[in-house]
Amino acid sequence: MSHKQKMPFLPLNIAVHTVSDTRIEASDTSGLALKQRLLAAGHNLADKKITPDDVFHIRAVVSDWIHRD
Repeated sequence: MSHKQKMPFLPLNIAVHTVSDTRIEASDTSGLALKQRLLAAGHNLADKKITPDDVFHIRAVVSDWIHRD
């Protein structure tokens, strides 16, 4: 395939993880913006989580995502 040929679009499954001690779903403007933009681009929202700024919470969310089918 030459570099001038266009590759077919392949939508990605994307998870959005907001790490914050103060945000809730209603005030998570950055997570909402990411969600809207990835959906508008034709990708899939695999999951969206908000967790406190704590290594154990972050690790639990990422581990769950890694082990999903």
